[in-house]
Amino acid sequence: MKVFAKTDIGKARENNEDYYYVSQIDDFPQIYILADGMGGYNGRRNSK
Repeated sequence: MKVFAKTDIGKARENNEDYYYVSQIDDFPQIYILADGMGGYNGRRNSK
């Protein structure tokens, strides 16, 4: 299996919060992780 991953900071952010991980080819089990950054989510910082 071939694996490709790419992230993009987008137009509104100063840092990229995306994350991906692909385990080594000889690892068992094979692990693939993708986490999309929270971007526009305010994290309750602005709520009362």
